Amino acid sequence: MPFLKVSSTLTFHYLIPSCPDHDHPYLDDDKPTLLLLHPRLFDSYFFAPQWRDARLARGYNLLAIDHHYHGKTKAVLDDKPYDFLMVAADLLKALDKLHVKKCHIFGNSLGAAIAFRIYILRPQLVESVILCSKESPVESEENKEQYRLLRDACFEFDDEGNDRLASDVVYGLHYIYFGEETGADAIIEEWVATSNFRPSNRKLITKVFSSLLDRVPLSSEQAESITCPVLIIHGGADVPYPVPNAHDLYNSLPNAQREMVIIPDAPHYLSWTHVRQVNDATVRFLDRITGVDSEALAKLPASELPNKEPSL
Repeated sequence: MPFLKVSSTLTFHYLIPSCPDHDHPYLDDDKPTLLLLHPRLFDSYFFAPQWRDARLARGYNLLAIDHHYHGKTKAVLDDKPYDFLMVAADLLKALDKLHVKKCHIFGNSLGAAIAFRIYILRPQLVESVILCSKESPVESEENKEQYRLLRDACFEFDDEGNDRLASDVVYGLHYIYFGEETGADAIIEEWVATSNFRPSNRKLITKVFSSLLDRVPLSSEQAESITCPVLIIHGGADVPYPVPNAHDLYNSLPNAQREMVIIPDAPHYLSWTHVRQVNDATVRFLDRITGVDSEALAKLPASELPNKEPSL
């Protein structure tokens, strides 16, 4: 299981699911790299619907990193607000250790906000950004009130006194992020059973909700400095961030080579629920920028694919 220690207090867990050698994964120098930054609550396995797509898995290095306070990454929890710039800076240290000089970034929800900070810190690294379900720069007061209530409810043990989230809390999270989509039931159940996000872990709950309640927007100068290609993918049925949020995001990036795709009836975490539509938009965008013909690569028999050894 691959880990990267970047400091005495932080060790990242990462995956390269596009690599055929799962025991000793490596990045193929001949492929563009797509960094996958997962959303809030879940870890890099949230991107399984993307790495199972042969177009993406064969055309690109898929690099997924569990960022701070998620998955198997080991990060020290403190009482400070969630720090987007610190998270981005630490991810850059991980990319340096993996010798990533250039990459495209697919950021989902929280991951999208982190993607912007990576660009701000090192614009020459980022060749394009895919913003899937990007949250508004600052939470509305209505959303903040709902998130505070939900955070406080997460501190309570379930109805049987177990150290697990109560069923109404789980339903609330399901509705916010997946709407009425029943196809997300399995991932929610697995997360509840295996995650460290449980009532006894108050510091973790507080930190994760801080990424909602204490979010600081990019300045207009920072937003205007973004000039790379940007694809905005947004769900037409996003509960906390309706479609006008996507248009506001589009308008806030006047110097980016921007485009936007709205997927009707899709919830906030639409890359899990509306896989084909999200993957199709992602493939079209990346292939046009990189010149990769991932559609053709996906149709090749496995025997005709290059079996490249890692460079030393």
